[in-house]
Amino acid sequence: MSGPGTALPPHVAAGPPWEAPFEALPPGMRARAFGVDYAHVRPAEGGDLYLTPFGWPLARHLLPGRWYADRWYATAGEALPGASGHVYHVRTRPLGGRAVDLVVKFSRMAQEVSVVIDASLPEDVPHEVLAEARYNSPMEEFGLVMELRRAGAAPGAPRVRTQRPLAIYAPPESFDLWELGRSACRFLPHHHQLAEDQGRAMRAIELDIKRIYVLLYGWIAGADAEDCHAAGLLPADDFRALMPRVTAELERLGYRVLDNKPRHYILRARPAGGVLRDRAGRPVYGLVDFEFLQRTREHQRRFEAAQRERYWRLHAAPPAPASAARPAGPPTVRVLGETYLFTTTPDGGQLFVHGRDPALADYFLPDRWRRTPRTRLSEASQVYRTRTRDHIHVVYRLSRVGVRPLVDPLSSRAARIREHGYNSPFEEVAIAERLREMGIGTTVPRAIYRTGHETVHAPHLRDPRRFEDHAALVTPEDPPGPVLSPRHDYYTIWDAYRGGTPWREPGREGMPGTMDLARAVDDALIAADEAEACLVQTRARLERRGLPSEGLDREDLLVELEPGGAVRRTAEGVAVILGLDALTAYEYGLLDDEDYRAVVRRMDERLRAADFEKLDPNGRHLLLTMDPDGRIVRTDSGEVLTVLCNFALVRSLYRPLR
Repeated sequence: MSGPGTALPPHVAAGPPWEAPFEALPPGMRARAFGVDYAHVRPAEGGDLYLTPFGWPLARHLLPGRWYADRWYATAGEALPGASGHVYHVRTRPLGGRAVDLVVKFSRMAQEVSVVIDASLPEDVPHEVLAEARYNSPMEEFGLVMELRRAGAAPGAPRVRTQRPLAIYAPPESFDLWELGRSACRFLPHHHQLAEDQGRAMRAIELDIKRIYVLLYGWIAGADAEDCHAAGLLPADDFRALMPRVTAELERLGYRVLDNKPRHYILRARPAGGVLRDRAGRPVYGLVDFEFLQRTREHQRRFEAAQRERYWRLHAAPPAPASAARPAGPPTVRVLGETYLFTTTPDGGQLFVHGRDPALADYFLPDRWRRTPRTRLSEASQVYRTRTRDHIHVVYRLSRVGVRPLVDPLSSRAARIREHGYNSPFEEVAIAERLREMGIGTTVPRAIYRTGHETVHAPHLRDPRRFEDHAALVTPEDPPGPVLSPRHDYYTIWDAYRGGTPWREPGREGMPGTMDLARAVDDALIAADEAEACLVQTRARLERRGLPSEGLDREDLLVELEPGGAVRRTAEGVAVILGLDALTAYEYGLLDDEDYRAVVRRMDERLRAADFEKLDPNGRHLLLTMDPDGRIVRTDSGEVLTVLCNFALVRSLYRPLR
């Protein structure tokens, strides 16, 4: 499953660290796909074995020699009656006096689909969903099952019990497509989907159309609903009610199974007769077989809204005192006066999330933002705006730390730039936070990401000063390493500015604030039809003013909230604002020469008053707010509301950062 010709890392040659906790496995052994973390093992029998956190404690029992070699799964196991495809129950060869019961399931990815749609499936399932039904790929299936398990564990949610996903094994042998029943056209969507998920991961997982994939699940003891009914353990009324109940409970969680049937519900008999029941007297079931498990469209919408809401609530909560007990999670590290959560990423990188709340870390893992569609914001540097998988708008910027500024040495300003050099990402965050504390508007820093792959600059481009200066700053690893490495790239991640005052957190009852139009709909502050009308009207107003409106959606528009939490309205309807930079405002005639110079000059004055200097004054780095008619928002004193967004060449004049 990994790329051909990959050299074995040291931990493979020496043997995996079987006794280590999953969280402590070396980065070179970790992989991630569709939100699931894996330990990647190259077993002696060949091939690739991917173990989930559930499977890692059983890793030596899941090696192919214990269940796959010599077709042990078939000769010592049994094919499961009523199961779709090739599915077996087998007890592994004993190890240390213990054997493990497994479900061994051969993936039917890219095979022709033959599915019988049960009448219990909700009638509102789109026609195209049925017409385009396909078997889940192995990693996709595990990702969906893990999602379903998490959804069922939420407070108040229906409890849907499932098998535990343990591992995926890809034997080394290759086969012709006709032998596997696959076609290239059916395989292509799976290939693209996984490739998009993996993006630039250092140890990307790849699907091979010519290899078998075997999924290993934990065994649920019991019998399926059909057999229980036939044996008289499940009365007819309960049997008839079970399938609609399972369908409804899956629907509540935001999922559906296209081949939903009683054979997929495992019940447990009671010694006194009948089957195990919950407190409400209903049969307790375990769900199996997930090759047709899907998310519903409504679930996708709800999930994204909930992720956004959780994200903003985490930021809106008052920071806990440094002395307060912190929830379990990644360790923290202080760098230049700022606190970060530190974690390694599955691609071998490092992530420094600004703040203390461990719940924030998952939002900035590279697979949440590096693989989503992006818009380039600068012709001269790598600065991108994207909407993450959690629908959080961020801007990420490749740091130029360690690169010598190539500017004309004859200019006095350029001479100061060469003397100072580019700030490190940690300096950028520290400067932004100092300025915000002093009342200067800045974009909000969220995280710093160090790539897993190595990048070395050509000798004539190198500037080692920041690495030397930061040499004493180390990560909380064992052993510790430098927070700033000359052999890796760094990205800073910031909230995307969409107008207003970024230091005002999203509004809630009793406090003013702003939120995007999509979130206002999710919070029932605006009806969906009113929001759509507002979006259409905003596009029209922008076009009348000669301003671009292409690609504008609800999440690009901020609505202002009154102190009581209601949406502010004007004669034009819902009051919305947008963000743009000062140079763009000048180019579209929203600022004249005098106003543009005043904006740049005023920011320079405010920075100097705070003991800072921007060595490269640039209208692109100053963000403004406007309404859909192109009116620039000003403060109560009449000044243009301005927010600084670039800190690579901001320096402290007299006082050091530390």
